[in-house]
Amino acid sequence: MRRAKTEFHNKLCQNSADPDPLLLKSLRSENTFVLSEFLFLLEAFDLLSDPARLETYIEAHNRQLQALIDNREERRLLGLEVPRLNRGLFSAIQLHKAKANLLSATPGLDQADIQRLTILLFSPETGRRVIEALEQAGYISRLETPYFSKIIRSKGVVERYFSEYLDQIRKNVGATKSGPTG
Repeated sequence: MRRAKTEFHNKLCQNSADPDPLLLKSLRSENTFVLSEFLFLLEAFDLLSDPARLETYIEAHNRQLQALIDNREERRLLGLEVPRLNRGLFSAIQLHKAKANLLSATPGLDQADIQRLTILLFSPETGRRVIEALEQAGYISRLETPYFSKIIRSKGVVERYFSEYLDQIRKNVGATKSGPTG
């Protein structure tokens, strides 16, 4: 599994539009891997092509966060604080805006929406830094709107590399199962 993950990071670095050593270090980070998985899942579940599907996902996200807010023991076990969880909740207006962004001329998720959806994975600031690194490397674009939001659009490369990572894991596990059992 480590070899497959290393290969995933190698692909990101080898194909980066910018060879800056600090950027390449960021592309090798666990946070980049986690956001890449998130982008892959958005595509795999087809959440960005159907506003109703995205709405269902966001509503489930809100329920999950509210359940954590209401459960002190689970929050303690996960090391999460209520203010951080509250930052991840979507208001009715934010949910409507997220759906509307999918219907615009340049469909995508607002950077703030991605930060809310990944609040259990890392802080909004960490999310912003990873998004900026992926943009600098040429894997996503951030489009500023007249409404002071930044629409994130993936070019699909990160998702493809993550899919190849999963394929390699499946292949390696399959080879282990079918190999000699000494």
